[in-house]
Amino acid sequence: MEFMSQEHVDAMNELLAGSEELLAAARELPRDYVLAYELTDGPDDGATVYWQLRLGPDGLVFALVPAPGADVRLRGDWRVALTAFARTKNGAPADDGLTADGDFESFMTAVGPQFALGQKVATIPATFPV
Repeated sequence: MEFMSQEHVDAMNELLAGSEELLAAARELPRDYVLAYELTDGPDDGATVYWQLRLGPDGLVFALVPAPGADVRLRGDWRVALTAFARTKNGAPADDGLTADGDFESFMTAVGPQFALGQKVATIPATFPV
């Protein structure tokens, strides 16, 4: 399964939706919070790649669409970011080259416990396309 492919996103979303622990933690959030990725020069003829993570009272869900009203938008080059993500999965530190629009620190303060629980629930093996 390729990292952040539709198949990967669907599998993660299924795990997230089935986690009572995560759903209970998510109900503590007062509103939806959105983290969006906008990665240029993607693998499909250089098209921009969009990912989003939405955390809110109804749970946590991934999508592969733009998120115009995101709380935080991370921007950068697709290949640089994916190469860095692949390296960090092997324990190596790597600069993902992403810049943030929005207050990432405040975002993580608001959703940190739910974000961490979501990672625990939905981290599944995936290959990196770089």
